Amino acid sequence: MKRVLKSSKEGLYYFVDGVKIDGKNPKMSGDCTVLCGDCTGLSGDCTGLSGDCTGVWGNCTGVFGKCTGVIGDFDKAEITDLERRKGLDIRDLIGG
Repeated sequence: MKRVLKSSKEGLYYFVDGVKIDGKNPKMSGDCTVLCGDCTGLSGDCTGLSGDCTGVWGNCTGVFGKCTGVIGDFDKAEITDLERRKGLDIRDLIGG
């Protein structure tokens, strides 16, 4: 794992070919009711996340915590399968 995210209210929405679509990105799974913002780049199980997800993208499976004000790419964090299974607090990915 690498610390690559940075700390930086609409419902969920995403874009396809420049067109805004309200609702959860179909690449996302799990309970996303506590998320808001642009979820265009998010994929995976977002059950543990809450807040505005506009600044984060990539596979969020196994990551939990409040993503409001967090910016970065989960895929660049090099999260292992074991870390995803155990669960990983988003605060542990914030650094630099």
